[in-house]
Amino acid sequence: MEIKNAKTGDYLVIDTQTGASLIELHLSGISLIDLPGSSDHPLASNPYHPSALLTPWVNRVRNGNYSFKGKNYQLPINEPALGNAIHGLLARAPFTLVQQSESSVTLEQAYKGEEPNYPFPFTFRYNYTLTDVGALEITFEAQNTGTTSMPFACGWHPYFSFPNTTVADLSIKFHPISRFLSDSQMIPLKEENLQGQTKFIFSQEKVDHVFRLEPKEKHITEFIDHKHQRSLFLEQSSVQFPFLVVFQPEGYTSVAIEPMTANTDAFNTGDGLIELAPQEVFSGQIRLSIGK
Repeated sequence: MEIKNAKTGDYLVIDTQTGASLIELHLSGISLIDLPGSSDHPLASNPYHPSALLTPWVNRVRNGNYSFKGKNYQLPINEPALGNAIHGLLARAPFTLVQQSESSVTLEQAYKGEEPNYPFPFTFRYNYTLTDVGALEITFEAQNTGTTSMPFACGWHPYFSFPNTTVADLSIKFHPISRFLSDSQMIPLKEENLQGQTKFIFSQEKVDHVFRLEPKEKHITEFIDHKHQRSLFLEQSSVQFPFLVVFQPEGYTSVAIEPMTANTDAFNTGDGLIELAPQEVFSGQIRLSIGK
């Protein structure tokens, strides 16, 4: 499915059958989305999970096991190498069209609680809108459609790139408080204070961490292409999305920038976990734009 803003010329392409994933994005004439691993894997089995929707949990649940309201649940292990349940239930689910205009689309997935170890039905809606000022606004909305409360988190797993660049051309600036060092299962083990560091240069250090952000109603992450002196700005509320994963995969020139409402393994640690009451709605927005 393609959506285009006739005024700006910006356009995007969505794979509605694979998690409503964003597979192309062109803002200000620049192609911004990368799909690492796509030369060897279709999107539905790509181990890098490009552009995946992460919900009702983000990243990993250790050993796929968690407890909620005094009951224990065992999720399927879909990361067998590390023994975890990864990236929620909707990353590769089909979405149906709810509403469409020339420059906006709303897509929906109604999860019925069919996984016995996540028996909490909810409806998720994605809205993508290309604005007349050259931005992409994405709204994530989930409603608990069950009769009991449910554990919930939401995140997004895009990889961004700039054409004709190398890793040496790229850096990122944002406002973290700390980052998490992971154990052998890629579960946060230790929280490390960053002492005011806001810039990370990918050619100088390996970046693959969950970061806890300074709480701001308007948190801006700047992904910088130094070669062409331009930036991609990702705006989120870090009150609502207080975590950010930044991951630069080896062998690629893209960077995953992943806003999240909760930490990895929040189903066990409770760090950022949301408890949605029956009929309660979560709604959050992320905005992408190009600037200098």
